[in-house]
Amino acid sequence: MEPLSVQRVRVLVDYYGLCLQDADDAWLPAMFPEGFAAGDFCTERPGRIDLTSAGHTQHVAVTAQVWEHEPQRLEGRWDKTATARIECRSGTLRLWSMAGPGLEDIELPSAPATWNVRLFCTGRQEAAAASRDGVPDGVEQYVVQFWPVEGAG
Repeated sequence: MEPLSVQRVRVLVDYYGLCLQDADDAWLPAMFPEGFAAGDFCTERPGRIDLTSAGHTQHVAVTAQVWEHEPQRLEGRWDKTATARIECRSGTLRLWSMAGPGLEDIELPSAPATWNVRLFCTGRQEAAAASRDGVPDGVEQYVVQFWPVEGAG
């Protein structure tokens, strides 16, 4: 089984925070960073998923995989993993940091509007150390798997 699409994007993280947020933000009760509090790793909110990075300021690499059905879990050693759901009415998820929206988006098929999400992260310890002395690029890496919620649309 192969993913429908694979996208690789980068985003600048600052103040340990980043999120995936519906590009159609008119319906959101709160836009990032409102309500964000650095936590363990992942917080699900309406139309967005907040993530706590291990490094204060850094460029992170995000690989987004869109699947037709639930994919197998990724093998290997991961520093953090999480599952969530996100409603995305626009079909576009925008990566955000505290400074604002990133330059690259993640495209999802427009329907269904609600997606299962599985998140994986590696390089956290190295990124935390490297961000004390500069702005690391691509040390902390994320893989995000999306697949439709059955019956959603």
